[in-house]
Amino acid sequence: MTLQNLRYIVEVANSRSFSKAAQVLYMSQSALSTAVKEVEDELGTKIFLRTNRGVSLTTDGEDCLKYCREIIERSDYLLTRYQSRNSGHTSFSVSTQHLPFAVRAFQELMNTHLLDEYDAAIREDTTSAILHDVSAERSELGVVAFQSEQLELMRRALFVHDLKFTELAALDTFVFMRKQHPLADRDSLSLTDLVEYPFVTYDQEETPNYYTEESCSFLPFYKHIRVCDRATKMYVIRNSDAFSIGVDLPNFNLDIYFKDKSAGQRSVQMAAIPFKDQNGAVKVGYLTKNSHAVSPLAEQYLQLLSKHIGLLQLPL
Repeated sequence: MTLQNLRYIVEVANSRSFSKAAQVLYMSQSALSTAVKEVEDELGTKIFLRTNRGVSLTTDGEDCLKYCREIIERSDYLLTRYQSRNSGHTSFSVSTQHLPFAVRAFQELMNTHLLDEYDAAIREDTTSAILHDVSAERSELGVVAFQSEQLELMRRALFVHDLKFTELAALDTFVFMRKQHPLADRDSLSLTDLVEYPFVTYDQEETPNYYTEESCSFLPFYKHIRVCDRATKMYVIRNSDAFSIGVDLPNFNLDIYFKDKSAGQRSVQMAAIPFKDQNGAVKVGYLTKNSHAVSPLAEQYLQLLSKHIGLLQLPL
């Protein structure tokens, strides 16, 4: 089995046809079919079902395809990583929960990074995707926030993915809601106060509850709205009596989502109220692959990340 054979399998799966894949790969259909069959024979399973209408993946084939893509991705990353060093090209990527301060730190890094060439990426994603990204070295760092009890439950997942969590700060949590919300004038809020209102959370797909990004207990809410990105979340909150719970303190000059563009940047339309039912402060930190030293660019990002987390702890 060779890396090239794995590329053949991916192309056949994408094309759903041996003849189309052969055209893309500039090889004969018979040679392509033979190469794929060699892999199937070596693995002892069928990857594709061949019919007059084309090909489809078997159950084992769907599983095999995921590993083929991951191996190819790692191989391409390896080539890029070391070839780019010779050309002065710098690469950096970070995966993060939906944490505005992580994005702000990344943006400042890009604004101050003066190299002529770089390839940088930031990925806001689910907790499970972040674990996979860092474990597979798709991202050098993962920025996450957990309560202490969540972190204990995550220990096994960190061990399985060969990851280390480094804490940067412990932050208090706030309830975010629009200023027209019936509870917006409260000095603090509890779960009991909030239970009848829609709770907006990030969809963590089919993962355990302790993967949640939300800094709250697991009390079941009667109204639950799940979203996948921060802009949608803020739109829902700004236009309804829904609420969110998070660690980004009410330093409104830092986050565009707390501005009403039509009324000017100084018009704050959101309220951030201390959440008094949290089980201790939320631990904010980053994930790295065990025994892997971070790159100089990652070190710069972590310094900026610490700076922006520190700004959240300043009094208004």
